[in-house]
Amino acid sequence: MSEPTFADGPPVPLLVEGAVDAAALQQLFTELATAAQFLGAKEKNGPTSLTGADELTLDMALARLLSGAARAIQIRYRFDGREWTDTIIAIPSGFRVVRCRHEI
Repeated sequence: MSEPTFADGPPVPLLVEGAVDAAALQQLFTELATAAQFLGAKEKNGPTSLTGADELTLDMALARLLSGAARAIQIRYRFDGREWTDTIIAIPSGFRVVRCRHEI
């Protein structure tokens, strides 16, 4: 999948999203722990702000999402030579995952 481009500017990052249940979320975290280089995770408290300066481990982030203690978590990692950000948001039917690929 290629990144979208606009005639008057640089390409924008690739962005994909989907909904997952708790089991699929746990599988995602297992895959991140085994196949990616984890860079950090932070809890989000709004569309444009993060909660505090404390970084979370993958285990802490997953536990906070599954327990309902966190509304959203943003995870940064490297995979396949690229940097990625996954934002995971709790929704009534499970979790919404928004994945963004960044050029490094």
